[in-house]
Amino acid sequence: MGLRGALVILGLLIVAAVALTAYDRGRIKRRLLAAFESTFKGRSKSVEDEAEQRKVSWSERRVLRPEVAPVETKARRAPGSGDEAGSEEPFGSIDFIVFLPGESIVERDAALGIYKQHEYLIEKPHRIYGQREGRQVWGNLARDPNGARYGLLALALQLADRSGPVNESQLNAISQIGLKLADALDRPTRFNMTFEQALERAAALDKFCGAFDVIATINILADSAPVFRGPAIERAAQEAGLEFGSRNIFHRKNTQEGPSEHLYSLANLYQPGSFDPLRLDVFQTQGLTLFMPVPSVPDPSAAFKGMVEAARVLARRLGGRLFDADRKPLTDGGLRAIQTQIQGIADRMVQQGIAPGSLNAVRLFPP
Repeated sequence: MGLRGALVILGLLIVAAVALTAYDRGRIKRRLLAAFESTFKGRSKSVEDEAEQRKVSWSERRVLRPEVAPVETKARRAPGSGDEAGSEEPFGSIDFIVFLPGESIVERDAALGIYKQHEYLIEKPHRIYGQREGRQVWGNLARDPNGARYGLLALALQLADRSGPVNESQLNAISQIGLKLADALDRPTRFNMTFEQALERAAALDKFCGAFDVIATINILADSAPVFRGPAIERAAQEAGLEFGSRNIFHRKNTQEGPSEHLYSLANLYQPGSFDPLRLDVFQTQGLTLFMPVPSVPDPSAAFKGMVEAARVLARRLGGRLFDADRKPLTDGGLRAIQTQIQGIADRMVQQGIAPGSLNAVRLFPP
């Protein structure tokens, strides 16, 4: 074989190697694209499935059903757990409190400034209060005017909320803020309970919240009419005593004095649940939902009766029927069963020192 033949063979080998490499790269690329496409399609399907499952979900809280009784609870009532029903003050049974007594008067900004520098350490709801100068009235420093002056100060840490009970770290954090204020203002500190008592009370409140954090719902689905249209919904809602308001939904306002702003609300049954006020004239839906957060409403049994009447007005005016949370028709017997559950919840809450619709109840169960 001569030099020319050797060069030809070498050239063929190089061409073959390049072709093989390109083929391998193409194969790898195709495999990666196939894997990516499979993953992407699977993820898209999962997201769509999840969206479909969440389509009619208005709240993650437990919903009362006609045939299911609420969980019985016999949580021990903690000493001194009487609920406050008047103005906002740090003496509720749901707070761990650091008092800072003193004879001198403290300017609002002096105390609030120190508190604000360190409150990022606290995860649970917390507040700083002061007893206003010359008066036996408590004010929330974050809401009071700049020139406010105080005698006694108090830091309040809520012992439980929907995310669970406080832990020792959170008790330490609020205590450390109290000590910083004490050093800056030359005041002593006094606690309303020990850490051990606070942790025990927090666990009891967490159990309390788990038992009573429920909502009552009535769904109204299109029946004689194919859909409910925005203008008709607005007129029917007004006839039922509901007003358009916060979160772009309709509400029945609480006309009595107290911390609860609304008794029950009306939303679109389908996501996102709200109504666009700028497009209400072209809005349409096949379902609406009335809902009431049972523990945060005063006299929830009476409020539910009003919600039932509102549901009947809406159904009559819009051409719909009443259904429960499981899309089962709501009979008079089913409504009475829910009513009985609501009354039972209210009675047990009162027995445990936190009345429905009270300040403590609204703090534990914000709407």
